[in-house]
Amino acid sequence: MTPPPLLRVCRPVLAPTAAADVLAGAACVGGLALHAGPVALATAGSVALYSAGMVQNDVCDRGIDQKKAPGRPLVTNPALVRSARVLAAGLYLAGLVAAAAAGVLVPALIVFVLANAYNLGFKRVFVLDAATLGGARAANLWMGLAVGSGSVQPRTAMLLGAYGLYVAALSAASRAEDLEPEPTRALALFLSFFPTTLAYAALIWFVPGPRGWALLAPWLLHAVALGTAMRGATKPAAKRFVFFSLLLILAIHGAWLWGLRATAGVIAVLCCAAATFVLRGALTSRPGTPAVPSGSAPSAGPGTSSAGS
Repeated sequence: MTPPPLLRVCRPVLAPTAAADVLAGAACVGGLALHAGPVALATAGSVALYSAGMVQNDVCDRGIDQKKAPGRPLVTNPALVRSARVLAAGLYLAGLVAAAAAGVLVPALIVFVLANAYNLGFKRVFVLDAATLGGARAANLWMGLAVGSGSVQPRTAMLLGAYGLYVAALSAASRAEDLEPEPTRALALFLSFFPTTLAYAALIWFVPGPRGWALLAPWLLHAVALGTAMRGATKPAAKRFVFFSLLLILAIHGAWLWGLRATAGVIAVLCCAAATFVLRGALTSRPGTPAVPSGSAPSAGPGTSSAGS
């Protein structure tokens, strides 16, 4: 199936990871069943903000994509640029309205502000780009926490920090795609492993009892993927590693929710994972259709540069 150009620009394959943030946050504080309506609205708002950030990312990167990714929809069809701008603005508005209706406007506004900051300039500045995307994704998780509890406690603040650190590290790793020669690219990928490991350690600490060690499973998958990427250290290998690490967000959420015995949350995250793979199979079956954005990292309302916000 060949997806419509503007749908491709929205990067729907990774959108379920944004939904999983909200669902996981709500489940963590027991709000998934108690506040089903607001959770649904917050989840829809999160996906809308995420998609808006992705569209805006392509609009802002047209000049770069003309050289590095000439096959992208807004490069091959410049007439779509105006429609893409309108789509991004509409999605941002819809996301904020849905978040306001769910009672989580503050974290949604943070996602909105950081997504725009990233796309309109911060993405060009190392460290700032990683911090912006990490903060946006943490605010996305906060939307779910806020639906269930209305406030962030010291313990859940540590959860937000760990998750933001993981995403920030992936944003930094996505920079490796543009580094030369290959040994330098491999070193950059390797260095990203330390902050991600620190994030995993914080999440293990967050989950009381032995069940927290379930997070070792996604950590090991991350380590294996990193080793594979470093062995070749090609640009496609680096991009695949960041994309896979973004998908691991689903496994990370599932592991810590399982550790907290939040069964409903685990099921919700599994549904998001199923949606991701269904969308990937349906929308990326055509050879040459990119699955991840250029220069991205995981994204959060924004996307991640290979990864998003």
